[in-house]
Parts: sequence; structure tokens; C-alpha cells
Amino acid sequence: QISSDASLSGYDVIVLDEVHERHLHGDFLLGVIKCLLQHREDLRLILMSATININLFKDYFHGEAPVIQVPGRLYPIQLEYHPIPCVEDSDRVNPAPYVRILQIIDQKYPATERGDLLIFLSGITEITRVAYACKQYAEINNKWIILPLHSTLSLAEQEKVFDYPPDGIRKAIVSTNIAETSVTIDGVRFVCDSGKVKEMTYDPVCKMQRLKEFWVSRASSEQRKGRAGRTGPGVCFRLYAESEYSGFSPYSKPEIERVPLDSLVLQMISMGLPDARKFPFIEPPPPESLENSIMVLKEQGAMTADEKLTTMGRMLANLPVDVGIGKILINGSLFHQVDSVLTLAADRKSVV
Repeated sequence: QISSDASLSGYDVIVLDEVHERHLHGDFLLGVIKCLLQHREDLRLILMSATININLFKDYFHGEAPVIQVPGRLYPIQLEYHPIPCVEDSDRVNPAPYVRILQIIDQKYPATERGDLLIFLSGITEITRVAYACKQYAEINNKWIILPLHSTLSLAEQEKVFDYPPDGIRKAIVSTNIAETSVTIDGVRFVCDSGKVKEMTYDPVCKMQRLKEFWVSRASSEQRKGRAGRTGPGVCFRLYAESEYSGFSPYSKPEIERVPLDSLVLQMISMGLPDARKFPFIEPPPPESLENSIMVLKEQGAMTADEKLTTMGRMLANLPVDVGIGKILINGSLFHQVDSVLTLAADRKSVV
């Protein structure tokens, strides 16, 4: 919309929700709107988040942005630390500590007290492994329904987590961080937090992105804990030590510091921004990342030596894929090899 209407004349108020997640295009949009506010005094911008770094965002707008804090309606949450013993800790997720949480709930809380369990894990492989072990336990005591939740499940499978279980039965939802902010599930009384998350990182040697596992930030950890107190008093089981929690970073690392900026720089130039180096990012990326992306775009023929868009660059800017994959698709269509390049592009995307 900004590409077709730079002033966003059809809008008087813009709301950016979950700004703490610091996605690449979210940071870019924030910078674009900051520039736009200088030309449109009538435009109002509302930033929303439950775990926002208030000082960072307030300073970004020169301290002029008023802050409105809305008290939450969170019920009391009991916090318990259950660090995984060294003998059970390994590179592959061990399902035993998670099954133990189910056992603790069975022992301490009568089945007549309703309340489901939400388990946070880092990825699909971990979810599959833990869910399988929990289902084996559930088959023995007949008190649990085990439901995986991640973005690659069909809509019908995802919607099962919202169903109410029969009396005397609890749900155990084994999820990625999709349930941290994107989805709210009624009836969750217990949260089990692995403290792990998978984030995209860039390998400059291979020039490819890959998912790596990291500790979550303290803000994300608190967000996960809060899921236990939405509908009543809850309990949060953290499978790490309190000392480890103290060592977590306060907020999640912005995506702009973890991924290549080729597509973003191309988008900026195509929108008429003359120099990507001068863009007002809320937290600027490392200068070498910008320079490397500009060099890559020149090597791919998307930009000229004086950093102007080429015909190839204009076509690539209209494709919602990485620059390398976009060039494969364009050249494949030019040489009438569409089927072959679609396979190559899909394979490369799946590796990434």
C-alpha cells in the first residue's frame, strides 16, 4: 500500500500490534511511518504490546509519544522451577521431564478441578517427540488428551486445541511459541516452559538461513507464564534453573540483526529511498550487513554500480521471495524452464 500511496492518504489512524516481536518488516514499517509522521500531522500511530521496551520506543519518537499502561486482569500464578538434571540433558529433547509434569499435576490436583496444560517447545521435531511420550502416558492413566500445535498443522488439527475435554480429562497442548501471543486457549491453568525457541539465523559462509535453538528472552518467558493466569489462578513449571532465567536477555534479539537484508534493501530502493544506509531504523543493523546486502544485489544484477535499480531489480522487488530464489524463477521463465526451476526453488526453500 505504501508503494502505491506513499502518504497512506486513506488512513487517519494506524495500529501496530505486538511490536515487541521485532520482525524484519515490522521494524521497516516502523521506520517508514516515522518518516511519514513528519509529513502528515493528522496521522496517529498506536503501538501495542504486552512486553514492550517502553524506553526504546519512546526515545525513538524523541520522547514525545505518550505512554498509556492498561492494567492486566491476570490471576495469581505460582512459579515452580524444575531444572532438567544433567544426566537427562542432551542435544535431543528428552520427553521424560515433560511426562513428569503430567504426573505432578495428576498427583497434586484432583481431576475434578478443571485446568489444561500448555507445553512450550522450540520446534516440530521436539513437539513430535514429547507428544508421543505424553500419549503413551495418557493411554495408561486415561486422564489426558495430547494435542500438538504448530503452524504447519491443518486448520482442522489446530482447532482441536479449542475443544473442551470431557469431565475428569485434561488437555495437554504441546506447542511452539505460536501459543505465546498469536493464539489464546481458554481453560489453560498450567504452563510448562522449556525456555527454548528456534529463530532464523544467517550463515555468511554458506550464504543461507537456518533455524537454530536459543534460550528465550525474559520478556518471552514472562509472556509464556502469563498464559496460565488468563481464566483463573495458575501454575507455571519452568524446566530450567532460576539462575538461568536471570541470565536470559531482557528482550528478544531483533530479526534485523539475525538475517540477510538483501530483500529488504531491494524493497527500500524500489520504493524510492535513495540510500538504505540512512534509513531511520529503531535499532540499526550492523553496517557490514547493509554493505554486504548491497554488494550481493550488485552481484545479482539487481543494482548498478551507482546503486540504481536495474530491470532485473524491479522484477525481483515484486517477488515475495529471497533474491536468489527470485532470480532463479525469472531466468527459468525467460529460458522456458519453469518446471525445472520451480523444483530447484522449492528444494532450496525447504533446505533454508
